[in-house]
Amino acid sequence: MNEGLKEYLHLTPEQQELRLRRCGLEAALSAGGNRLERDAGQAGRIAVANGHTYKKGPDMDRHKQQYLVKVFNLAVLEITPLGTGRAMSAAAGNSRPDASGGGDSVSGGTGVSLLDEGEIDNYGDPGIPGDYGIPGEQAHYSPGPERRGTAGLVRGIAVRALYSLGLDSGEVRLKAMGGRRYLVEQILPLAEPAGKPLPEPYRTASLALDHDLARELPGRPGMLMGMDPEFLLLRETSGRVVPASRFLPVDGVAGCDAGPPGTRGMFPVAELRPAPRGEPRALLAQLMSAAATADRMVSDRSLRWRAGGMPLRGWALGGHLHFSGVRLTAPLLRALDNYLALPLLLLEDARAAARRPRYGVLGDFRIQPHGGFEYRTLPSFLVSPVIAKGAVFLAHLIVSRYEDLTQRPLDREELHAAYYSGSKDLLRAAWAPLQAQLRALDGYARAAPYVEPLFRCISAEQTWDESRDIRPLWTGKESMRNQR
Repeated sequence: MNEGLKEYLHLTPEQQELRLRRCGLEAALSAGGNRLERDAGQAGRIAVANGHTYKKGPDMDRHKQQYLVKVFNLAVLEITPLGTGRAMSAAAGNSRPDASGGGDSVSGGTGVSLLDEGEIDNYGDPGIPGDYGIPGEQAHYSPGPERRGTAGLVRGIAVRALYSLGLDSGEVRLKAMGGRRYLVEQILPLAEPAGKPLPEPYRTASLALDHDLARELPGRPGMLMGMDPEFLLLRETSGRVVPASRFLPVDGVAGCDAGPPGTRGMFPVAELRPAPRGEPRALLAQLMSAAATADRMVSDRSLRWRAGGMPLRGWALGGHLHFSGVRLTAPLLRALDNYLALPLLLLEDARAAARRPRYGVLGDFRIQPHGGFEYRTLPSFLVSPVIAKGAVFLAHLIVSRYEDLTQRPLDREELHAAYYSGSKDLLRAAWAPLQAQLRALDGYARAAPYVEPLFRCISAEQTWDESRDIRPLWTGKESMRNQR
């Protein structure tokens, strides 16, 4: 619980606010001179003054709707509306416990337009924190109704605020700023009182978590893993994206995904959705089969396939990994960030940094209806079969043995900043001890033939090329392409 509390306590209020903004959240923690209060071993409390940068006047500020959100292990337990406002009933009606979190925070405009012939021009904005305009990665919190509307936004922002500061449990106070914007005003980390049980509702949630973890076997042999990496169909002669819905169904192992407002109901982004498997090698075989299906269905052979983080300006793509049969915990999520997202960032094309912070934030997850979770931080690893194979095997190894992966360099302020800016030098130095720890894990020998090529690319300081056509890489038809 709150394993990053020590790092959090070393952050000044100004640094906390900067970190939240770096992660795409609006915050006012330092206004008026904050102080950290301590009380008999209880968690630190950030006290904030009333003023903030969006203040229009004392009366308007006083009557803005506020919410107090209680979170344990990234699961929202309670939402308490404070004050008055139309949103109160919506939040109060959805304040039951759940395990939701992650996702993106606020909504905005679009960076694409639909052209007459049904192709999408590429002139989008490369990324503004809190704007859902980039097509590709979808802005929904989850398919379930518990993530919609005010309650969904409040839940996701509270969880992201805690996680971004190195925490996973506590209270977050939010203020509604209008236009689906919420300001983080207060953070109260949770800490176990000496010699006393946790207060409710945290105690009940903690007991349930302990019960679930006690049922997991070493190495988590019952885990299933899936994915849905994205790619674009590009008509290179015009520089326009061709909607994947022209060729691919909404459902299926090769399908299309919804775009933003402005695409007039078209589904522009292509996805590969291999059937989940218990072993990474079997999952990769399903991925190759899904790619072959997409190749058959996309009959226009002149179209290029593009993947990565942002292969075209304004088009952010994700490589989402799905896990079931394992309980989501904050240490598991942080292990994926540090041991998987960090090394993949060292390989990414420089243009992929524009994906953050609207997408690709650390710890971005979504609870799935089947009870598992989706890890959404990674860019689309379809850029290369070598990178895809390494990422899948590495992710499976990390989730299987995450309790042995305890290093958290991304909690350090300078490395956290480097991740969001895409500055690789500091991160490269932090990677060496992480790599050594991975190689020492039980089970690494089975993953090594697939993971070591990835590590060699990192050591050689190679980066992937997001302007490359990936279709020949996944279909084995390079010779056909060369003949044209």
